Amino acid sequence: MFPDMRRKKQMLSDQDSVDILTSGIYGVLGTAGTDAWPYAVPISYAFDPTPDAEAGAPAGRIYLHSAVTGHKLEAIEENPHVSFAVVGHNEVAPEQLTNIFRSVIAFGCARRARDVDEKCTGLVALGAKYCPGLDDFVTEEIVKSLDRTEVIVIDLEHITGKEAIELVRERQRP
Repeated sequence: MFPDMRRKKQMLSDQDSVDILTSGIYGVLGTAGTDAWPYAVPISYAFDPTPDAEAGAPAGRIYLHSAVTGHKLEAIEENPHVSFAVVGHNEVAPEQLTNIFRSVIAFGCARRARDVDEKCTGLVALGAKYCPGLDDFVTEEIVKSLDRTEVIVIDLEHITGKEAIELVRERQRP
């Protein structure tokens, strides 16, 4: 169902992939778009690594915030299968004609939050990630903007990470 990584030596461990998703600043949501055009948008996110296979999220969940209408939601409603990419490290190495990178791509099904509780869970997670120590302020903003804010939940089915071969070789040196 999901593509196999061709360069297996460069595959990150599950824990390294989770670490990148946990610490990433932003990700890129990829959808099938509408009218058959791909659509990818950089977006802030919060990652919950807790598996919930019973609810269709064996690899955890990603929470995104959104307006209540727009192209992103239209694309998800037309086709909920999405990918989400996060680059944890990227360094241009011009003398080697390459980039030294570590990145993750996650696959899952996106949907609107099921209810107010799930919506608040996502918004609190986003607030904790991007506004640490400002819990009261975040709570006030959630209350003020709840009616005009949507939370998109990605129930993750598969996560894979990859790093540049240069990083693999560096670790293998004695």
